[in-house]
Amino acid sequence: MKGHSIALAAIALGMAAPLASPVLAEDAACTIWTVGMVEDEGGEVLTAQACSTDRPDAYLGLSCFAGSVFVRYDLGLGGEAEPALDEVTDVTFSTGSDAVTLTMAYQAMDGTHAADATLDDPLIQLLKAGETVTVKDEPGRYPVRTFSLEGSAAALGGLVAGCS
Repeated sequence: MKGHSIALAAIALGMAAPLASPVLAEDAACTIWTVGMVEDEGGEVLTAQACSTDRPDAYLGLSCFAGSVFVRYDLGLGGEAEPALDEVTDVTFSTGSDAVTLTMAYQAMDGTHAADATLDDPLIQLLKAGETVTVKDEPGRYPVRTFSLEGSAAALGGLVAGCS
């Protein structure tokens, strides 16, 4: 339905309607980083997020919580391996020239791996620069995913500004 809203808005503004189907339009749009309030277990939280360029249902999100950042990512999505309930694994975020590794713990409640970070964490700086970031676990049990960094500087800047 979201794709239909985009087409109707474009027509109302006198622009050409998007040619892509609604599903493809939504998939392509999620690869561009956004920041806004997102529903979480405890209510809405300020979150910067984007989906993977190769799997639109795989999201990487950074949320503000009590002045710090909470990083969430579903490592196992589409993979052969299921995370153990107490799994802790090192995850590397790489732009090709730079890399940051976080130790992430599996969170059974939402099925993601998560880690705490600070507002000036090297990961946030890494995600603001470059064209893409590749995410992989160090044991290599899960699929490697790539995320565009289009819009990431603005989205993460908004997250940090709104979280401090």
